[in-house]
Amino acid sequence: MNNKCSQQNNKCSQQYKFDVPEIIFGRGSLSQVGSCAKRLGGKKVFLVSDEGLLNAGWVDYVMRSLTEAGLSFVFYGQVTSNPKDYEIEDGFKEYVRHRADVIVGVGGGSAMDAAKGIAILGSNGGRIQDFCGNNMINRPLPPLVLCPTTCGTGSDVSQFVIVNDSAEKCKFTIMSRCVAPDISLTDPDTLKTLPEEYLGSSAIDALSHAVEAYFSVASSTLTDVNALEALRLLEKSLRPAVKEHRRDDMENLCRASLHAGMAFSNALLGVGHALAHPIGGLYDANHGHVNAILLPEVLRFNFPVAGNKLAVLARTLGYENFGAKKFSEEIAFEAVGKLIEAGGGPTGLKALGVCKEDFAVLAERALRDVCLLTSPRQTDSDDLQDILSKVY
Repeated sequence: MNNKCSQQNNKCSQQYKFDVPEIIFGRGSLSQVGSCAKRLGGKKVFLVSDEGLLNAGWVDYVMRSLTEAGLSFVFYGQVTSNPKDYEIEDGFKEYVRHRADVIVGVGGGSAMDAAKGIAILGSNGGRIQDFCGNNMINRPLPPLVLCPTTCGTGSDVSQFVIVNDSAEKCKFTIMSRCVAPDISLTDPDTLKTLPEEYLGSSAIDALSHAVEAYFSVASSTLTDVNALEALRLLEKSLRPAVKEHRRDDMENLCRASLHAGMAFSNALLGVGHALAHPIGGLYDANHGHVNAILLPEVLRFNFPVAGNKLAVLARTLGYENFGAKKFSEEIAFEAVGKLIEAGGGPTGLKALGVCKEDFAVLAERALRDVCLLTSPRQTDSDDLQDILSKVY
């Protein structure tokens, strides 16, 4: 994998594209799900969510919106954390059996990625593993509306689907413009019922998206402005949102997630997510917690190639900079570390049950992850295992 060539090509080229779905954002906007599905041609909606959202009352809320729009619907709620291949394939069978049309996903990244996976099979058939990699989807997906109820995943605007292969216990990535939804609909009010643990961990997921997109070799002025806005909002509101649950701060976390999602969907990611995916697949670990543990050392790993962006990152996170590169490194590391601390969660991989004996396997799987394509620094198995050792 020649990231050096990628860096050179990125510097030489002035051309880039920036893809986003239609975006609806605002308190109370979840009531518009029915009208959104209807104008996409929906008659029978396939609603994908999970047990937590059902118990919190948001699934019923969406069902009322669909009914008020004159639509029938089928509910599929068999989705768990780190969505499994068989959950997606079972959902696809139900989608076909009920002859549904528009697919609506409501929840965190797991529910939305499951909805995307069902949509892929809905138009392309086969097994979900058939679409692993970059641009492997041949046919357009059914109309898709995604509604995030956390503040970090970015799946509602992204060109990615992350699926756990249950037999291999390994996450794989599907990347295609096809999987970005027709409509992304974010209602910050849904954070009211999000458990505090997930509030912090999902916000740190947004932080990792923003940081990795900012340093990606595929970054552009459009992705940078979104990554930096996400960082600014997180610096402003993460601590008070977690501690005091103020409504405006919770809304800012949703905004940060949206901006970070637009950034990483177009600039892609790097070493952090390349490692986080195999850890999540092998140990079924919380993705936000894994990113929180990895991010400081991943940031440090990228320091040698970060250039002038470090100073901008430090200033965005509220630190003055006096021009010295070493000082920029120190304050960037400190600023990111303080945000991670505010988000809470485990402080090392050992707390997640990760075994040192698996480091080589995790590194090998990370080297095959599509996220490494845009890493600003070349890496190998030894580098990746060194990062894992430092955060153990």
